[in-house]
Amino acid sequence: MVEDPRDVILVDNGSGGEMISWAAEHAPRVTVLTRAENGFFCGGYNTGMQHAIDGGYEFVLIVNADTEVCAKDFLQRMLEAVERFPHAAFFGPKVFLREIGDVQNTVLTFPGFWRNVRAFVQYKLLGGRPTASNDCEREIEFLNSVCVLCRVEALREIGLFDEDMGGYVEDADWSWRARQLGWSSVYTPVESILHQQPERGYEHHSQKSFMLRRNQIYWQWKRGRTTEARLYGWSARLLSWLRLTLAKCRGADDSGRYAHFHRRLSEVDRGIRSGRAMGNWFGPPAGKF
Repeated sequence: MVEDPRDVILVDNGSGGEMISWAAEHAPRVTVLTRAENGFFCGGYNTGMQHAIDGGYEFVLIVNADTEVCAKDFLQRMLEAVERFPHAAFFGPKVFLREIGDVQNTVLTFPGFWRNVRAFVQYKLLGGRPTASNDCEREIEFLNSVCVLCRVEALREIGLFDEDMGGYVEDADWSWRARQLGWSSVYTPVESILHQQPERGYEHHSQKSFMLRRNQIYWQWKRGRTTEARLYGWSARLLSWLRLTLAKCRGADDSGRYAHFHRRLSEVDRGIRSGRAMGNWFGPPAGKF
């Protein structure tokens, strides 16, 4: 898939040298970049993408660390789609989730309060499942960033991920900024990788859930949608309070985690709405959850 191993960029995202040692043993010819501190998803990818931009590459493929290639020709097939969509910045293939044949939905629409309400009812309450990643190649609103081929010409104009976000909703922000400049995102149904995303870690009191909700509030404020930000922040805090109350009522062992989650989400919502200067209060990667 890649002719020169040096074109594969591995970012040691603040591991303290563990990834350098692993690469030296298992992939000694790839390009290894190091960060002194963990920049989370956005910081790690930005380091690698900036290296590719500075190196004069035409395209850069970003792929999550918890993936494996299941179709060796997928990159070449994606490059064929590039010719069909000259004004597209981002191209996303068909991705399988945990097992071959189980397609992960990577075709997404920009978050919004009423869209989130509709999705909550459809997928959480009624048990539906998004199925937009079908066999139809088309321009879409944005792609899940698990596996995306990026046009470097566009990146020079758009910029990279917003590192303050750390991870989650960063792909919506990226694609939204691209659209403001006339660039689009394209889904092309090329079978590509198997995503071994863990099933655990997304509990309602987890750091991942905190970052997802925080970043939705932050992103709406960032693009001037203050009403959307207020509505989403209010609803997210209400939902976290209800979950905390239920956890206390049933004497759950993790009620303390729900309390911490609610307290941190309320703090960050107030901080974003007040226009407070970014700092440790915001949480990862600038501060603690």
